[in-house]
Amino acid sequence: MDLICMYVFKGEESFGESIDVYGDYLIVKVGSEFLAVPKKSIKSVEDGKIVLEEFDEEEAREIGSKWVEEKSKPVTLEELKSYGFGEEEG
Repeated sequence: MDLICMYVFKGEESFGESIDVYGDYLIVKVGSEFLAVPKKSIKSVEDGKIVLEEFDEEEAREIGSKWVEEKSKPVTLEELKSYGFGEEEG
């Protein structure tokens, strides 16, 4: 099941938008923050929305910060070349 690009609710209240799956976590953009919500906290998924049960928000912020750091790492020229970028055509 695809959990990306869905509205996320905590109970009845709008909470954020799902943007990635990171291991056993759902990455949710909440304002300017990224929280890693444990998938086991997903109560339901229906009609384009995800409803969450209670979870440890402080832990979700910490793991969300790790996700941001991992996704923000600069790419080396060697990595770009391995994906076919930077090759001279001629």
